Amino acid sequence: MNRTHGSHPCNRGLIPLRAKNIFMKKFYLFQAIAVLIGTIIGAGILGVPYVFQKAGFLTAVVMLVIITFAMVAISLMFGEIILRTFGRHQISGYVEKYLGKFWKRFVSIFLIISITGALLAYFIGLGDVVAVIFGGEPLIWAILFYLIGAFFLYFGIRLIKNLEFIMTLGIVAVVFVILLMTVNRLNFSGLTDFNLAKIFLPYGVVLFACADWVAIPEAREILIGREKLLKKALFFGSLIPAIIYLIFAWLTVSVTGSITTPIATVGLGQAMGQSIIIIINIFAFFTIFTSLLTLGLALKEMYDYDFKLKHHFAWFLTVAAPLVFYFLGLRNFIEILSLVGALGLGLEGLVYVVAYWQARKFGERQPEYILSKPFAVFASIFLPIIFLGGLIYTLFDIFLK
Repeated sequence: MNRTHGSHPCNRGLIPLRAKNIFMKKFYLFQAIAVLIGTIIGAGILGVPYVFQKAGFLTAVVMLVIITFAMVAISLMFGEIILRTFGRHQISGYVEKYLGKFWKRFVSIFLIISITGALLAYFIGLGDVVAVIFGGEPLIWAILFYLIGAFFLYFGIRLIKNLEFIMTLGIVAVVFVILLMTVNRLNFSGLTDFNLAKIFLPYGVVLFACADWVAIPEAREILIGREKLLKKALFFGSLIPAIIYLIFAWLTVSVTGSITTPIATVGLGQAMGQSIIIIINIFAFFTIFTSLLTLGLALKEMYDYDFKLKHHFAWFLTVAAPLVFYFLGLRNFIEILSLVGALGLGLEGLVYVVAYWQARKFGERQPEYILSKPFAVFASIFLPIIFLGGLIYTLFDIFLK
């Protein structure tokens, strides 16, 4: 009986199985990248064009490059910390393991402040963008969609990671649509403006917009059993948002110029007319809602894993605190972004650099990747200079100017 080579029992299913494995590997990598991108691209993107215009476009580009390098470096460092450690933790748990309880409390305070501040900014942004789409009172829309987000947060990462993947594709698609709709109005005048004295002006907002480390434990959880992919996920998960910010800032500043608004979609809508208002604000909604979910989940898991609070109480603290601060009167969008970025995220970053070196000495397992020592040393010198310089400038700009 004749039998073809492909029909041999040893060959049947071999190629489909290999193709399936390759597909699943890429799928989980894309999911991890999507969680990172979905966390990073949130309400912060709506403030990026405003600080680009105020600082001078080229000035802000230089700061964006600096912060992107900083985020790639610290993300890879924190990823290595996670891979050197057994068990499931959120950020404060890793800090406690390698630096002790005092630094856990220190980081926890600033983590809670920064994530709560971010959720507050998202709450404000949700109301504004949905009201533009459907009309009505922004506060009512904000409460409605915030409660929907709270519902998703209650049920954890399985539901959220699938939403992140879908919504991140939506974010990229809408940026492309905006590019097509504004291409005839783009110009390069003013894009070479550089002012060294304003180099730190965009710092707080851009750092807020680019920071991703609260999602790193979530990305690692998605890649359980595939930890070798984490380095690639962290690199592209940090780089892609910066590219999207640059494109979005260029589109916005080209169209709105000196009338660029603190919430970028407002000014774009005014300049472009009704035809683009809906698309722009759908984009804004996607960016805000995806980050609301992932940052909210990170804070809930910090309460749960690291402080051993019961699930219900951890969830309640996560969703209630931003509402309390809103009704106490904290409602300035740009100042919230700047303070959270410079004060919360900058100080946290300094602690993570120290924790990295402790993990490198006392880690519990062999990590799937190890940063080269020259790169790690350079990053450990460079990051404190940027974080401290940006913090000092931002505090002076907001409180002493």
